[in-house]
This record gives sequence, structure tokens and C-alpha cells, in this order.
Amino acid sequence: MLLREFDQGEDFIGDLENLLQLSLNKYDKEDSVAKISYEALSQLLQRSGSYGSVNRNIIDQAVEKSPALRQLIRNYDGSSVTLNTSKEPPKETLPDQPDLEKTDQGISKTTQQAASSAAQAGLTN
Repeated sequence: MLLREFDQGEDFIGDLENLLQLSLNKYDKEDSVAKISYEALSQLLQRSGSYGSVNRNIIDQAVEKSPALRQLIRNYDGSSVTLNTSKEPPKETLPDQPDLEKTDQGISKTTQQAASSAAQAGLTN
């Protein structure tokens, strides 16, 4: 469903802005990250007007038309909208991605051990 399928596109954007601003305020007070599924967003919008389901295409169109929405939304994907709360969302790391700080420490320690062994063997200048 596209934004133009709603009865009044500008009313929808205004209602979406108001809903997201209220949600942002609530999550900021709780000092938590606000990630809202499209299903939950659709249910909230259905209560405030005669709107259908919300999906990424609708959010794309609304964000394109509204600078206010661009300020409210940190990110959105295929399943949810993350609001621009004062609390940063946790950084996602891949399970097979090494912890670079620990890797650097391990390399430094190995290098120091190799240098110490070389010095003991009389291989250094």
C-alpha cells in the first residue's frame, strides 16, 4: 500500500509525526532505545485515524516529504523504525568479527615475546 492510497496524505504525515514525537518523548524519559515494528506502528495509526498498514515504502515516501520525520527517525528497515532517542542503540557486531582491541593486544604481546626471545638469543643489533 502506498502513501497516496491513504485518504489524506498530509494528514497521515502529520499524524505520523505526532505519534513518533510522542513515542520519542516517552522513550527519552525512560532512557531507552525506541524500536517500533511496522505492525505496532500500524496499530497505533489505525487508532488515530482511518489508516491501513504501514511498511517501508510508506515510511520512505513520508520521510521524503517531511523534514520533521527525518529528524525523528534514526533508522528504518524492512521490519521496524528506530527513533532518534538520546540513548544510542547498541552496536551490532557479527559473531565471526574479531574484537580488534583484543586482537591488537594479542599481536603486541606476541611481538614483544618474539623481540624478547630474539634478544636472549643474541639476534638483535
